Amino acid sequence: MKRKILLGMAGALMLLAAPAVAKPAMYPVATTRADFDATLTRQRDGSWVLDYRFRRKAPAWFFLRSFPKLDGASWRLDSWTVETPGVRLERQGNYDVLAAGKGMLQRVRIRIRPYGQSLKADYTPYLLFSDGGVAVYDAHYGLVPLKAAADAAALPSDLNDLKIENPRGTLAIANPGGTLLYKGMTTPDQARGDFEGAGAYAYSGPARPIETAAFAGILDPGLPAWIRTELNDFTPRLFALYRDRLGPNASGRPMALVAWGGADMPGQSYGGSVLEGTVVMRISGTKTADSSPAGLSKLRWFIGHESAHFWMGQTVSYERRADAWITEGTADVLAIRALQQLVPGYDARGELQREVDDCIKNNGPGLPLSGASARGDMRTNYACGATLLLAAEAAARKRDPNADAFTWIRGLIDANRADGKVDQADWLAAFAAASDPALTAKVREYLDKGVDDPAAFLAGLFEATGVAFTRKDGRLILS
Repeated sequence: MKRKILLGMAGALMLLAAPAVAKPAMYPVATTRADFDATLTRQRDGSWVLDYRFRRKAPAWFFLRSFPKLDGASWRLDSWTVETPGVRLERQGNYDVLAAGKGMLQRVRIRIRPYGQSLKADYTPYLLFSDGGVAVYDAHYGLVPLKAAADAAALPSDLNDLKIENPRGTLAIANPGGTLLYKGMTTPDQARGDFEGAGAYAYSGPARPIETAAFAGILDPGLPAWIRTELNDFTPRLFALYRDRLGPNASGRPMALVAWGGADMPGQSYGGSVLEGTVVMRISGTKTADSSPAGLSKLRWFIGHESAHFWMGQTVSYERRADAWITEGTADVLAIRALQQLVPGYDARGELQREVDDCIKNNGPGLPLSGASARGDMRTNYACGATLLLAAEAAARKRDPNADAFTWIRGLIDANRADGKVDQADWLAAFAAASDPALTAKVREYLDKGVDDPAAFLAGLFEATGVAFTRKDGRLILS
């Protein structure tokens, strides 16, 4: 699951200039209903045109969602062209910024070449379908005003502690002469939204929504037949297992947007994310064109991981990026344990071993796990979150021989359904209930400060909770 940017309250703030080491000062929230209006219009040549009209005076505006491409570069700078004279798009620190050469920004036009590849820790801007269909993610167009463009360089990657508020603006997504599927509704020509709550994809294209017992949505007609069959056959069994073991999810029957990226590139690529009530997938690569045991296992795990986020990620979710290890590690382990039950011969031990190996390799001496997101080390969130959950599962089993990861996670979800949030303190409280306070204190230190010898720490954790393993050549080998 891609990480949410959770900023809490509605309204936009202007930021005063500040040195990189200081917290930027803030103006009071504006009283106007909207600080800006945006219109994103699909063009016949495949490009999109983005028009901003700013109602509030400011010389610069920064995009809250500014996570880069996988290579670290800005996707906007790579695919957007500002057509309004005197206005520039630039990167300042962690953020993309629109800035006026002089004066205040008033109206800005930008031409966009759709960027359809994955981002670091955020949703793919445009999901491109083989028949010409496009799904655009709306939350990428929200801005917040700045006193000066350079002020963005002083902002940290996680803005929650600054309590910067969500953009106060409106967004119209237009598909002239066509229709849009947006937030579960089909509308002609144009759909409207704002930047309150979770973002969503708006689909424009020739495909008609399909419905199955497990989901409804758009399946790319170019998808290989074996993938379409697996989505139709395996997904209902997976969701039935999750509902039975984890209880109801907050989304009910989800919508799915599944795009086919073609078989031109070598290997196999599965990209995905979960939004509120929607699972988004992009599948490509030569090894996905035809079914194979390895490809089938990869696809099932991918569906299992992304679907798990409807429970751990939406039914309950984190507020701080520092807690992303909880949801990502949980989704990994739930997918592994689900396939272990649903697929005869599935190598669960091998997948869990990979998690342990990657955790030790990636989260080295002195590195706090809670800092992985700020370091841009997303694999650590997955691997170490899964490794800690493996210990929690074993601790639960020592108290109840019939317990497993589903049992422990169900307890964590049920304890936090009321407020819909789960954080480090919630996770540690559940772990303490299954183990003991002294061991929990050691886990807290690993999360907050890091440890000198991660392998030794995990070995001690496994011994205390009952995870079966042996040590060989510095590795922890699961039994």
